[in-house]
Amino acid sequence: MYTIRIVVFLSIGFNISNEINEEKKMDQNDQESLLLTQKRRQYYLRPMKLFILSSMGAEFMFLLISIFFFSGFKDIFYKIMWTLFFCGIGMGSTMGTLVNMFITDQYFNSKAIFGTTLLGLLVFGTCNILCFRLDHHFDYYGSINYPVFFLSKGFAAGILGSLFNAYLLFSPNGQKLLIKMGL
Repeated sequence: MYTIRIVVFLSIGFNISNEINEEKKMDQNDQESLLLTQKRRQYYLRPMKLFILSSMGAEFMFLLISIFFFSGFKDIFYKIMWTLFFCGIGMGSTMGTLVNMFITDQYFNSKAIFGTTLLGLLVFGTCNILCFRLDHHFDYYGSINYPVFFLSKGFAAGILGSLFNAYLLFSPNGQKLLIKMGL
């Protein structure tokens, strides 16, 4: 009878120690999974952050050009809202989302750079034409008096910005630079 109790006790103790070891393994797996998830999250947030920052930077330059060369400080609040918030954040978010949907994890190196540049031409070109049409009503940015300048600066900034961002996102040297920058 004592032998049975000892065997049962030992087997229960062995099962408990196995359960504790399994919990430790699960904790290690959970930590590894959490680190992997955080790394993947950064991987998908990077295009969003990069395109929003670069779009806002380009729109800030366009705002300065409009203030100094075209319409001055007339309706400055509306110009700031238009350039920095609606266009800058809107275009950057759209590009970051489209890059994540169609390029990230599907294409690499030169194919990804080319695809991102084409997406940039499509998105930023469409926004440029929309902005051109809207500016004909407000005349903030010189689209009435200087239509060629207005359209060419928008397309040039869209293509060059997309090409530069694509290089940063999808080339090994660009990724190293983004990591150094904290993006």
